[in-house]
Amino acid sequence: MVSKRLKVKVQSGGTLFLDAQGLSLHVDGDEGMRARIEVAEQNGRRVALSAVTPLEVRRTGDAAKRLAFLLSRLDVKPVTDDVIRAAAKLLDASGLDGHECLVDALVVATAALSAPQVRLVSSDASHIPKLCQAAETLPGSPVVKVISV
Repeated sequence: MVSKRLKVKVQSGGTLFLDAQGLSLHVDGDEGMRARIEVAEQNGRRVALSAVTPLEVRRTGDAAKRLAFLLSRLDVKPVTDDVIRAAAKLLDASGLDGHECLVDALVVATAALSAPQVRLVSSDASHIPKLCQAAETLPGSPVVKVISV
């Protein structure tokens, strides 16, 4: 088996934020996600996620044990009143439907309220980028850049 070194450039400080796909890849042992997280930690970034994200990534058996272990090592951010207000503003600013995009709005709002510079790991190419762009309308104009996986 040929081993490939993955090169991931992450700026020093800030937050690497995982959505459901990012966390799922990590739980499943994806080498690229492991490398991203390792480099982020080496560069002083917090690796964080919304408290709603583990609900999207539920597992059973050994995978559930791995999920629990990984969650104990990550910064799981609560859904606070500030997050809820920010999520509502993101939905309004982006024109997205709250029924369909509620979880994505909570994830992006939580990321936007995290320590900058924020990089959000996601496979969503429709709602997440719109919500990240809308985050710049929040107080302080937080920038949340998407890392596509």
